Amino acid sequence: MAQDVPVAEVFGGYSFFRCDAGDDISCNLNGWNAAVDFNVSDNWSAVMDFSGHYGYLDGPVATASGVYPWYDVKSHNFMFGPRFKMRGEKVTPFLHALFGVNHVNPEAGDATQNNFALAFGGGVDVKVTDKMSVRPIQLEYVGTRVNSDFQNNMRFSAGVVFNFGSR
Repeated sequence: MAQDVPVAEVFGGYSFFRCDAGDDISCNLNGWNAAVDFNVSDNWSAVMDFSGHYGYLDGPVATASGVYPWYDVKSHNFMFGPRFKMRGEKVTPFLHALFGVNHVNPEAGDATQNNFALAFGGGVDVKVTDKMSVRPIQLEYVGTRVNSDFQNNMRFSAGVVFNFGSR
């Protein structure tokens, strides 16, 4: 039986970001993740993914304005790319590769930065109705570049997906 593929899928939910800022500095940031998928075929979509994460870097953290035991940080990612979906009757696993910009706004005297970001990962959508699914897990490796250093991070997200239209 052929499945109806929505024209667009809109995701929103909670997100946890584990960052590795180098030099034994790490952080656990909480926030949100939102995405819009535009389905170009039964299995492929173009994705716009946005997220915001907030919390503290564990220090000591040396900056141009001094050394801090910790400091507040806000991080936003704006990424785009292809997503491959293996559609099933109730469960749809997916994989994606996203590329874009990481915007970091630290509290401790450093200037706001915009740098390259990428994400490789996937997740699972579980159909609740024709118009709504639950995404219990989306897990990604997220690479960011801040202060000329490359960070290896992980992002976990979970939430709700709303389906619009039919192809």
